[in-house]
Amino acid sequence: MERRAEPIFSKLADDASLGDAVDAFVVELAERVDSLQDLDSRSDFAALQTQASELSLEATKVGFDSLSSVADAVATCAAEKDRSAGHKALVELTEIARRIRLGHRGAV
Repeated sequence: MERRAEPIFSKLADDASLGDAVDAFVVELAERVDSLQDLDSRSDFAALQTQASELSLEATKVGFDSLSSVADAVATCAAEKDRSAGHKALVELTEIARRIRLGHRGAV
């Protein structure tokens, strides 16, 4: 039986001043991942690079370094127009986002 990956929590979760920012980031995350997937499927490398870079910066600000790292990889692959590696990185990003959402307050 395959073990499900554990939820991912922000490393800044204990910083009460960032609580709203972390919540807003996580709530919007699924939509942002959907957008990245759409750009990938259309091979819109310029927009994919831009949006993945923005996601990386914002993920760092709210304490999700693993997501930031993978978003950087997606952006780099888009800049290099490496569709295969970019798709693999996007699949990994999607899984990390799922785990972040699992760790979000109120997630089932």
